[in-house]
Amino acid sequence: MNIDQQVLQIPTLLTKIVRMLQIKVASVNFFTRASVDIMPFIILLLLVATVFTTSTQAATLLFKSNFGPGVSIAEPTNYFPTGNGAWQYITGTDQETGYTWPISALGAEFSGVQLITREIVDSSTIGNHITNHVRSVTGPKGKPVNELFQNVKLKEPAGQAFAQAPLLIKRPWTKGDVKDLYLTYWFKYPADFASKLTLPNLGGNWRTQFEFKTGGYNNQYGGDYRIITNIIKDSSGKLYWSTVGDNKANQPEAPVQYWREANNVVPVPIDKWFKYEVYWHRSSGSDGRFWTAVDGQVIVDHWGPNIGKYNLPITRIMVNNAYSGGAAPVESHSTGLEIWDGFPCGVGVSCYKEK
Repeated sequence: MNIDQQVLQIPTLLTKIVRMLQIKVASVNFFTRASVDIMPFIILLLLVATVFTTSTQAATLLFKSNFGPGVSIAEPTNYFPTGNGAWQYITGTDQETGYTWPISALGAEFSGVQLITREIVDSSTIGNHITNHVRSVTGPKGKPVNELFQNVKLKEPAGQAFAQAPLLIKRPWTKGDVKDLYLTYWFKYPADFASKLTLPNLGGNWRTQFEFKTGGYNNQYGGDYRIITNIIKDSSGKLYWSTVGDNKANQPEAPVQYWREANNVVPVPIDKWFKYEVYWHRSSGSDGRFWTAVDGQVIVDHWGPNIGKYNLPITRIMVNNAYSGGAAPVESHSTGLEIWDGFPCGVGVSCYKEK
């Protein structure tokens, strides 16, 4: 049952109850006096319905794309002044969903792939370092789908990390914050993923899945808060999920880690599609929340403050990021992106369906 059904059924049920009570009382010709007796009960039901309806407002779909027909990725453009990267816009209307790239929701000024390279590049050499494509593959249900394929082909040696290719939604700090958001997509790691990560003592034992950062520090792109979910390889070779809240959002102050949660129970799927879901509610109080699930299994549900020192807004959402301390190539395979302004299947409820 979805939220809309829940909200609609509560008032309908109350109406039936009230009508039944009225009919029963009227049948004994005692409605006037009995109505006084049952009125507190009716008022209580109405109050419960009001609270329930208010707390379970249906979420609104802001964007949806399967990278279907009509969607393409443009050539890299706007090369960095430093020479070590460029921007690559995703464009076109997805004929399967009707939504158009670039994303207009959230006040976004860029939606596509940011290319960050280890060396100085130009239009003739950037393809040697990073390539990104929309292409047809066998999807999560065994049927043909289009995926966004991000591939960092050249990077620093294992144990070092700079080159990366995040699927990025970038927005100006002047647009205000993104207080509540739910994102989901299908994702796949290649079969040799684990072998590309080193053991912890060599420093190349991690890969980023998701990240957001704030911005506007001194009216610049740097921010005061970040949440990042990584996959970590431990000393035994096992992979696990790690989520951190800190201030590493490209500003000059000393790094501070506010919280960290590791999940060694929910497996990291390899060589198969999995549904990734993430939700956050930003707050300086105890109601702040960051929630993530993989194939319906919650890997983190952290409550508490998640606003930075300067109360800066989210400006960069890395939907996924081909970024790792391990060996190249670093690949991302994704499809079925959805963005909502809240939990679409119920508060704290995963939308994952096995079949």
